[in-house]
Formats: sequence, C-alpha cells, structure tokens
Amino acid sequence: MMPPLVLRLNMEKADGRRLRLWLPLFVLWLVALPFVLVSLPVVLLILALLGRKPFAVAAAYWRLFTALPGSSLAARGRGVWFHLELI
Repeated sequence: MMPPLVLRLNMEKADGRRLRLWLPLFVLWLVALPFVLVSLPVVLLILALLGRKPFAVAAAYWRLFTALPGSSLAARGRGVWFHLELI
C-alpha cells in the first residue's frame, strides 16, 4: 500500500493541441510529512474527545489514501478534454 506518487494530466483542445504533464506528488508528500506528523496527535486527541474511535478513523483514511493509485478522472468541457490519472 503506497500513496500516489505521480499525477499524469492529459489535456486536449478542440483544435487538436495537446498538453501532457507528469507532476511528481512524492515531493508534495515530503513537504507535507512534518506537518502531518505534528498534527496527528492533536487530531487523534480531538477524535477521542468527540467519542470516535481515533485509530479506526485514521486507519480508514489511510486505506482510502493508499487506494488512490490507479484512479482516473476524465472530463469534457467547452472544447477541452481532460484526463487525470494517479500513478
């Protein structure tokens, strides 16, 4: 189970012009990691005070987050076609 590491964006306009980008998400995860580690105990404490099961909630979010690789989204707008894929 790994979080998504790369976002692939394909965009095509009606006139045939294309844009393809590979965005490295692993850089984002490295930047966000210290903030997540600092805020995690606070979030778990708040969940416990609210009567929730904090570790069950954290585990559910982790399973959802690691299920994202392989997900894709396609949309068509006014003369533009988008396709996002998490790898």
